[in-house]
Amino acid sequence: MKTIKVCIKRSEGFKEYMVETEEGMSVMDVLERIYDEQDNTLAFFRHEACHQEACGKCLVRVNGKVCLACGHEAVEDELVLEPWSDRVVRDLVCEQP
Repeated sequence: MKTIKVCIKRSEGFKEYMVETEEGMSVMDVLERIYDEQDNTLAFFRHEACHQEACGKCLVRVNGKVCLACGHEAVEDELVLEPWSDRVVRDLVCEQP
């Protein structure tokens, strides 16, 4: 296990979380861990079919690059997570085009 710093742009500004990660965790896994263990007010898109990289609704800006939170790219270092567009509904949830 490794503890990383995760900065998330929330409606009221950036908030920092310290998250224990395991090898192979995705951004979605990190968001779910924050929601389940630290802050159940965090808004992000997730559903039962996630981790399929199919629907595109979990888009998020990760360290400046737009990608799918459920993607298979493993989290290794500190993260800065922001909404992928300027049409923010709440926290990391954006209106779909």
